[in-house]
Amino acid sequence: MGVRAFSFSAKRALPIIAAIAALAVAGPMQSVTVVADEPAVIVKMRDMPPSFDPSQVTINVGDTIKWENTGNSVHHATDDHEMAIKGDDVKSPPGTEAFDSGFMRPGESFTHTFTTPGIYKYVCVAHEASGMIGEVIVKARNAS
Repeated sequence: MGVRAFSFSAKRALPIIAAIAALAVAGPMQSVTVVADEPAVIVKMRDMPPSFDPSQVTINVGDTIKWENTGNSVHHATDDHEMAIKGDDVKSPPGTEAFDSGFMRPGESFTHTFTTPGIYKYVCVAHEASGMIGEVIVKARNAS
C-alpha cells in the first residue's frame, strides 16, 4: 500500500491562507457570550392527564416557544404529518418545515422559533391517542 500524495491547487489554497493571515493580524481571540432571547411562552408537558399547558398559545413572528417536560414520562412535540397517528391532528402553514423535539425525557426541554405566520397544530407522538394536542397561532408583527 503506497502513500497517497495530497494536492490541491493554489486557487483553492488562497482563501485558506487569507483566513489564517486575517486571524494572525486580528490578534488574540476574544470570547463572546451570546445570550439567547427568552422564550415568549413556556409550554409544560404534563402526565395526568397527558397534556400541553397551555394547550393553545398566540405569539408573534420571530417569537420562541420553549416546551418543558415537567412530567415523569417521555413526551414529544411535533407538527410533522409523518409522525402523527391522525393527519388532522397536525397542521402548519404551507412551505414551512416541521418542528420536532424528538422524544424528551423528564426534565428536558426544546425550543423552536416561529418565522412564518399561521396556525400550527402539534402533538405528543407518545400521547396523541390520549388527546395530547396543542396549537400555536403565529401573528405577523404588524397584526393587532
